[in-house]
Amino acid sequence: MLVNALKLCAIFMLFLLGACGAKSPLLVEKKEGFVALPAGQAVLAVPFATVMVPPAVSEPLFNAFVDELNGRAEKLGRDALEFLILKEDLENIDPARLAARHYLTGELFGYIEDSGARATEIRLRARLYLHQPGATEPTLLLEYPDALYFEHDRATLDAKRLELARRVAAALAAGLWAALME
Repeated sequence: MLVNALKLCAIFMLFLLGACGAKSPLLVEKKEGFVALPAGQAVLAVPFATVMVPPAVSEPLFNAFVDELNGRAEKLGRDALEFLILKEDLENIDPARLAARHYLTGELFGYIEDSGARATEIRLRARLYLHQPGATEPTLLLEYPDALYFEHDRATLDAKRLELARRVAAALAAGLWAALME
């Protein structure tokens, strides 16, 4: 019993030491032509493309992402940025019209639910692209992997899917916001 407690304590201490020196897994890459957005600009947000990601994760993730950005913009005042969800498919929009706007695209992929008898691990990767007027390629790339592990007797799969969606949305929104405000 004492040996198990010591093992658990050692694992916890290693976790804490790793967390102290751990770097955020968020990758932010500014490309040629990136410029911070001036106030008053509307940014279109295209719903994220998904590869085998359940709607129970992808839909709340995208909605929380846009809500987080608009909440941050609202704090800046009435001339702040505005993030609008684009309801049309990109293929149905005139490319010249789209090229004149700031817009976001993204993808959710690498979704895995690894479930055992007593616990489940959920993993997800997200990528976000900012397209800006005058640039033929995205000018900003954000990539974020996340995962969580839970025991079945402590939480439900639905609750943990929602938690993961909110965490990824918050990380992407914070990273994008920081890049736009520099």
